Amino acid sequence: MAASIAALTSCIAGANRRPFPDTSTRIAVLTDQLPGGMTEAQVRFAATHYVGTQKLTLKLARPLRAINPGFLVLHYHLAMWQSAPNVAFITDGNAWANDYATVNAHESWFWHNRENQRVTSSADGKLLMNVSEPAFREYWRDSLVRQVEDGEYDGVFLDSASPALLQGEARSPADPRLFADGVRTNTFDELGGKSWIAAWQDWIADLDRSLSTKGIPLIPNVGGLVTTWDNTDYSLTAGVFCEGFLDQGFSPEDWKAAANQTLALVRRNKIVILQNYLRSADDVARRRFLLASYLLVKDARTYIAYFASGPLEWYPEWDLELGAAQKNAVTLDDFSWNGIYRRDFDNGIVLVNPGTSAVQVNLGATFKRTEPVGGGAVSSDGTVQGHVETVPVTTLEIGAKSAEILLR
Repeated sequence: MAASIAALTSCIAGANRRPFPDTSTRIAVLTDQLPGGMTEAQVRFAATHYVGTQKLTLKLARPLRAINPGFLVLHYHLAMWQSAPNVAFITDGNAWANDYATVNAHESWFWHNRENQRVTSSADGKLLMNVSEPAFREYWRDSLVRQVEDGEYDGVFLDSASPALLQGEARSPADPRLFADGVRTNTFDELGGKSWIAAWQDWIADLDRSLSTKGIPLIPNVGGLVTTWDNTDYSLTAGVFCEGFLDQGFSPEDWKAAANQTLALVRRNKIVILQNYLRSADDVARRRFLLASYLLVKDARTYIAYFASGPLEWYPEWDLELGAAQKNAVTLDDFSWNGIYRRDFDNGIVLVNPGTSAVQVNLGATFKRTEPVGGGAVSSDGTVQGHVETVPVTTLEIGAKSAEILLR
């Protein structure tokens, strides 16, 4: 009976949470923080084209949901860091503020180096916390739940979450114990004799369990998944946000390792949000590579975003209708084909070459090669210029670090 009551309570607590939509047969864009001051036309465009966004107050979220009741909004919060005193985040669904004054009163919550100094990020001044401290864990959990409920959010996006970040950021003042692969190889008395990674896993799993009872998905930013020594188990939460995913700049080995780790998460039906950036909206080759890489690994709850100047952008290739994938993969080798990777869909195929040499392929049939034209910022009247042109092909040269998306 107690278990039944707990399950019912969980369902009630999460009853107003919007589900993450099925992406099995579609390209689904979950974009970064949309700007304030959007016109009515831009609001309508956003509500009807993106599946969601993050870091919005109720004042901005409610007009979007008036048009699309299923529109997702994630709450933004740092993971194991306290926001610097002058950095604001949405604390109650309405106000941009900071809880530093509250957290600052509890010295034991902060991480300290051997000189007993608080450790801040050399990048932006955020303060590293002790994830094994019980009172910190309780406060973090309760404040996240309260902030989600106040803001009517559909999940928590935990930024700067990867322990691998500490090698480069825990330097102001420095804690050399965290440099290189120290978060994996060193153990710490203040973490109960555990390594930082082991303590992080214990904390994040406990936090995910607590939030899941409220129907709140926990989605940490795990980066590009290319730190080779990082053995953190990123499957412990409801989902992950991969920033800089499957980039053209990765070595072939790193790209494959990151793709395999992403596939493992996708196979476990995790929410997987893949985000990357464009140097220019006109960089069609990069857009095609990122989209094809997404299509190679995606399944039922996999989302994408890339943009040049800001999140309120749209690209015509996102409107392609490839249909359902004809095959899923356990590892990337399952998609290996003629020296590249190929995945077939009902309405087309995707070819990705992350290698350093071009590959000539015979397709064995006639396909329509897609060439996106235009795309970029959504104008004030809620439109964006762009379309996809096609040309029939039977053979193709897939250049190094490039991809092709073909229609049947």
